[in-house]
Amino acid sequence: MQVGQVLIPEAIAAQAAASGVRSELAAAGLLADSGQFPKLVLDVLRVDQVSRGIHVQAGQPRAAGMSIALTVRGRVFQADDQEPRFDSGDVRRSVQLSGDSDPRTDSAAYDVALRSAAEHAGRAVARMALGIPEPNDETP
Repeated sequence: MQVGQVLIPEAIAAQAAASGVRSELAAAGLLADSGQFPKLVLDVLRVDQVSRGIHVQAGQPRAAGMSIALTVRGRVFQADDQEPRFDSGDVRRSVQLSGDSDPRTDSAAYDVALRSAAEHAGRAVARMALGIPEPNDETP
């Protein structure tokens, strides 16, 4: 397993997604040295933040919640110079923050939510590569 492209600035997301992949591969007894083939390459593509609604508190608008979603892609290669034998397509997993949590001001809550979404996404890619049915997009 190796991390390929990381197109987002949050390194914790790539680490958590890779951890999710490794956990699933280890559980299946297929976690091997990163230099061996077949090799699963994980690309971390994007993070989305979506408002879950707005409410009024003390006359001011407040966030009612936030969804943090991470999109990844997994490809399995048999050799360095070959096309992938498996491509998961984009796989998206999300986590909800409730109440007045605002990821721009509460970085701890944001980091926890991003890590959780990333680990779920990594696990989903690994399960897909193992042939276990898994939806590409998890509806929040």
